[in-house]
Parts: sequence; structure tokens; C-alpha cells
Amino acid sequence: MSKDLRTLVSEHRAFYEVSPYYLVLKENPGSPSAKTRTIQAGFDVDVFGVNTKQEPMLPGADYALGCAEVERLAHEIALRTTDSCSLQVISFPDRVALGGPSHTEPEGMLRIRISHHRGLDQAYGPSEERALKDLESLLKQFGVVRH
Repeated sequence: MSKDLRTLVSEHRAFYEVSPYYLVLKENPGSPSAKTRTIQAGFDVDVFGVNTKQEPMLPGADYALGCAEVERLAHEIALRTTDSCSLQVISFPDRVALGGPSHTEPEGMLRIRISHHRGLDQAYGPSEERALKDLESLLKQFGVVRH
């Protein structure tokens, strides 16, 4: 039986967190006037799912299916973006994190990076904010809650 995204979200109690995505720029490296600047270039949306088998094992078929579905959603949003906005899904299939209320539940994670291709010295803008809102709206439709 094929699982859909809504079933995966429910079964693995999926949730997400949003954090800023920063770039650190070094200007004039190696010179006495060297400076470092930090620019917020976008957002990282980390999506977590609990390993319901309660064993510290690597994510399996459900993780791969979840990644594919999230990539589809990101592509859908990317088609509507402007101003060189980009969405990238970054998977971590060989990692398990411990979380939950007791900090002992094995969790899998994937990251959706919302950024742009306008240049490294450019901060995020309205197009990245809009992509974040669109992504959060889609995640909510599938039952993924924000922590």
C-alpha cells in the first residue's frame, strides 16, 4: 500500500522549525583591513519526524518517500518565486537525532533552504519571505506543525 505525505506526517508526528540562514563573508582576507560580515541570505526550515520503531536506526523507506514529497512541494513553490529565489531540499539519510520530550526518541530530519542567487553580498528579501510563507502554508495543509 502506497503512503501519501499526510499519512507519513501523522505516523511520524512531523514538525518543523524555522531559523535564519546566514552567510559569513570575509572581505580582504589576509590583509590588515580584513573584515568579516554576516548576512542573512534566507531561511532554513528543518522538518523532523519521529522514528516510530523506537530503535536508533537510520531512516528508511518512509524517509526517502518523505524527502521526495517535500522536494515536490519545494519545486511547486519555486515555480512561483521571483527575484532569483531558490528552494533546496537537503536530506540527511545517514543521521539520527534524539529528541522528543524525553530527548531519547530517534528522529530523522531534512532541511529546506530558502535563499537566492542575487549575489553573496545580498540579504534576503520579499521573495524569500513569500516563499517561506507559501512553504509554511503547504506544510500546515499536510498536518506538519511548527515548533
